[in-house]
Amino acid sequence: MNLFLPPFWPPIAVSGVLLLLTWALTLADTLNLIEATNLATLLAWAFLVIELPRLNRKQRLPILILIAAGFGFALWAWSRGGGFDLLHMMREHLKLVMLLAAVNFIRLATRLYPGGKSSGIRSFGLTLGGMHLFSSVANFSSLVLIGDQIQRHGRISPLSYILLSRGFSLAIFWSPFLSMIPLILEQVPGVQMPQVYPWALTLVVLAMVVTLIEAKLRYGDELATYQGYPLRPASLLLPGILIGTLLISHRLFPNTPMIAIVSAVAVLIPTTLMGWRNGLAGGLDTLKKHITTQLPNGRPEVSLFLAAGFLAAGVKACISSGLISFPFEQTSATVAIITMLAIVIIASLGVHQFALFAIFAGLMHNVTVTPTLMAIAYIMGVSLSMSGSVFSGLNFIVQGQYQVGNREILRHNLPYTLLMLLFTSLMLLAMEAAGIQ
Repeated sequence: MNLFLPPFWPPIAVSGVLLLLTWALTLADTLNLIEATNLATLLAWAFLVIELPRLNRKQRLPILILIAAGFGFALWAWSRGGGFDLLHMMREHLKLVMLLAAVNFIRLATRLYPGGKSSGIRSFGLTLGGMHLFSSVANFSSLVLIGDQIQRHGRISPLSYILLSRGFSLAIFWSPFLSMIPLILEQVPGVQMPQVYPWALTLVVLAMVVTLIEAKLRYGDELATYQGYPLRPASLLLPGILIGTLLISHRLFPNTPMIAIVSAVAVLIPTTLMGWRNGLAGGLDTLKKHITTQLPNGRPEVSLFLAAGFLAAGVKACISSGLISFPFEQTSATVAIITMLAIVIIASLGVHQFALFAIFAGLMHNVTVTPTLMAIAYIMGVSLSMSGSVFSGLNFIVQGQYQVGNREILRHNLPYTLLMLLFTSLMLLAMEAAGIQ
């Protein structure tokens, strides 16, 4: 239940404007057009303060814990002679907030077009593939948009659940419009995504094959008559345009930070398409409504990333002060495997997977000598936590929207999780043996 809001509390329209200004100022700062980091930071945290009471208890509690833990680590470092720069701590994940605000605009131009009728494994496979590609730019809204269409045939079945959860969670392996790739670029020193992508995409293909085989072996009776929601190619036009524009822009401006290009493209392309469809007057009206009513709905993710960044900054302060010693002198395939397992296990206990990534990336920042191995481990750990942890944002949406129980989530995902952990561990060891760092 939300906290009581006094009559003078700012409405969500104010929050929407604050988040829009945070996006614009951070983007301009990232492009070295102006110096606006501090102002953008204060606006982002003003958004958090205003919107925190509007979160439900399950969303609010981990955010408060992360902030309190960040303060605790920072004060510990300060008491032992370290510095204490509150504003610096608050801006740790500012660029990721910029990205989250930007991708929220993609829904302005999102359209679903159903494909031809089919059933059985063909329908399941086409829906899984469409869900995966569509969610690569539509983010969490893809779960509801496609989930609602599938639900027309009845409640969300086991097959439909694994289709939604895995189709979405596997998109973080490669999509720059989701949070994981920008996080990797920001937090893992020395990482080069062209070296990561071949291995990441291999795991995506493997996970898709595993899901198809599992569907046939575990849910064969349902699969035989399964009716999903295959998408027409027109539904994937927007993802294609966004990714194509991103690649061309990166080619033309190779020295521009990728997160800045993604944030600009994610706003400019959808608003342009929406204006072209609706006309100038209708487009401006739709844009205004989006900023004042829909943009603030990103409050759970924005608040979580700000809080996780605050904690990461506190942990880094303790590391810099020599208060936290790391048990490994440098990273390796073994360290990557241990980290991946730790993320999955701890996330299953209720700690958010992105907060765990922030903690581990902070701890290992100075000892990371195998960035490709660590990137793969981080991505797989977070992906499996998203699909398999009953506390993940993905599963919170599925639980609330489609009444899928905790036991069902664990039962449907445990074999897949264990199998992918094994495959990824073997792949990391093989990569290290081949001299890949």
